Amino acid sequence: MVQLDSIDRQILLELQQDSKQTYAEIGEKVGLAAATVHARAKSLEKRGVIGRYGAYVDARAVGLPVLAFVSIVVDNGSSCTDLGPLLEPFPEIEACHSVAGDVDLLLQVRVATPEALEHLLYRIKQVKGVARTRSSVVLTTRFEERPKVPPALE
Repeated sequence: MVQLDSIDRQILLELQQDSKQTYAEIGEKVGLAAATVHARAKSLEKRGVIGRYGAYVDARAVGLPVLAFVSIVVDNGSSCTDLGPLLEPFPEIEACHSVAGDVDLLLQVRVATPEALEHLLYRIKQVKGVARTRSSVVLTTRFEERPKVPPALE
């Protein structure tokens, strides 16, 4: 784990909330000069704390309002490691997690319609190694994409 001071944590929170802010704008909020904020941000990048910058895309705005979680149980001859590369080409799958418990994989998927979800589930069930699936369709999302708040130094 990378050690971060309170200023680094503030800079990270600001960048996660709006990465288009200038270093001067962030500097005003954290009490540093723009050049110092820039140097700290570059240091956070070099230390692997900041992996990339990006834009938040509203799924509804681009025609993908249906969010679902798909649990997968692999058959006895397969492993989660085997299925990952076979599921990666599916653009509807946003995330694929190997999990502990009654299921082996948990997928987060986004599609345009319930019919599209049905078609995706059919395609997933055709993947070699998938024994069975179980799906949960999201009705309402209270929050997501929360900033990651690093713990304070003790």
